[in-house]
Amino acid sequence: MQDPTTTRPEWPPRRPPVWPHLVALVIVAATLVVGLVVYPSAPDPMPVHFDAALHPDAWSDKRLGGFLLPVIIGAAVVTIFWIVAACLPLAGTTRSDVDPHPPTTASTWSTQLSPRPEVTAATLDATGRLLGDLTIATAALISVVALTTWLGVPAWMAPWLLPVLMAAFFGSLAVSCVRVFRAQRGLA
Repeated sequence: MQDPTTTRPEWPPRRPPVWPHLVALVIVAATLVVGLVVYPSAPDPMPVHFDAALHPDAWSDKRLGGFLLPVIIGAAVVTIFWIVAACLPLAGTTRSDVDPHPPTTASTWSTQLSPRPEVTAATLDATGRLLGDLTIATAALISVVALTTWLGVPAWMAPWLLPVLMAAFFGSLAVSCVRVFRAQRGLA
């Protein structure tokens, strides 16, 4: 029987889907467009922080860089998640101690995921989906926060906006984490 830590998955490794990151970039880009459209009519000073009741409690001078800071943060977060997701297939390769010339993409941390290659592959796939879900959820959260900052929070929306945003964000994260845990245990 072959040692499972020396097996290599099929080459090339399966790449996580790109579409969630593209959707998140579209959300960020749409927020940028709205921000540029509403910038001339934005109040000066503008609100930059809200309390739990969504009332502004901190203000700042209206500058384009500060005004678009949520968009910049959103683009950076999407880019970082995209890079991490693109690197996931490298985690599925293992190094053989017998092979004197391991591939340049070799990594030893997939043996920490599972000694069974199919569980490692399922875990990496679920982790890729988690990063995609998290990218979309984070971009949407940042977008809604930016839009409410720029456009104000209507009175009818104020009581439930924050709980709904947090429930949607953490609900998405919880569902994705359950997928990863199930895959890690070999149940998926």
